[in-house]
Amino acid sequence: MNYNKEPYPIDLQELLIKANNIATILTQKLNDDDCLTLSDLYKVKSGKTYRKTELWNTLGYGPSPDTKNVNEGKTKNEFKGVYVFAELNNDKVNPIYVGISRTIYRRLRQHGWGKKHNECSLAYLMAKKDNVAISRANIHKNFDEELIRKKEEVKSFKVALFPIKNDYELYFIEVALAGILKTKWNSFRTH
Repeated sequence: MNYNKEPYPIDLQELLIKANNIATILTQKLNDDDCLTLSDLYKVKSGKTYRKTELWNTLGYGPSPDTKNVNEGKTKNEFKGVYVFAELNNDKVNPIYVGISRTIYRRLRQHGWGKKHNECSLAYLMAKKDNVAISRANIHKNFDEELIRKKEEVKSFKVALFPIKNDYELYFIEVALAGILKTKWNSFRTH
């Protein structure tokens, strides 16, 4: 166990098998005709973005009962796990990005409607790839329109989720899924 009394994974091979199984489940969800886009999961009212709670629950993405707000120590109405974005190309669904969060409802809202580059990080990455002149320092001064266009593109991506409680598993599975699904927008380069 580590200092925080979190157990280490016992068998990494089993964890890799689990990652493969999760990849299969997420791929099936993304290829389902009923798989929704990010914009389908939220509504904008009076300039604020809200989660369509009933829809999320119908999809089986209800809140994780053990998600805690670290700062307040109380349970939040959140979903902890992994999410995958996919795009449709020539009638083929291609997973393109894997992310993890203990607050997926909030994190997904940030991807599509975030105000800062670090909130809508996938849109920022996509904009930067298209225009090397973009940087974190100048994105909101000179390239806000490009970022807005990329956020609209992110909102059009299909999205599927899978709950994962254990933090070691969550981090391991993110990297494993990116490799298994060959997602083009994931990079694990250190800061």
